[in-house]
Amino acid sequence: MTMRVVTHPDQFMPNWRIIMFSMGKLLLSMQDSMARRSGMTPNELLIYVTVNVANTQKLMRERSIPREFFATSVLPREWVVPISRNAIASATGLPRETVRRQVGKMIEQGLLVEDPRGGVTPPVGVLQNLAVASIVETLVSEFARAADAMMRVGVLEAKLE
Repeated sequence: MTMRVVTHPDQFMPNWRIIMFSMGKLLLSMQDSMARRSGMTPNELLIYVTVNVANTQKLMRERSIPREFFATSVLPREWVVPISRNAIASATGLPRETVRRQVGKMIEQGLLVEDPRGGVTPPVGVLQNLAVASIVETLVSEFARAADAMMRVGVLEAKLE
């Protein structure tokens, strides 16, 4: 048996305020936690998170993620998907020129690197070099609070399958 979290869409509208507060607080906590520890502006943080999500999408689509990639081990480059500046602009809604400038600045700071295949990625070993433990702990705690609030009103439910 496995535990899964399921949603109950019929409970969304009756609990809209609780859902939006919980999700909004989660977003703000994530932005605050990451910005405070990294010193990034909101636009830089949005770009950085977008690049990281894009770069790990191939791995995360796998039905069975190899156990050695659950934590912070360096991903083989064939698992890392670079993202173009145009794709970052499309994904974030930021103007292309803003993305171009910010990405250039982030490359100079060593936060991103040009990928030989085109686009940008974080530098190899970025997770090992950042103090991610405290950021992740804060984010997971806030996520748990949001999930708990939504479970109390029946929007989310944990089910054994």
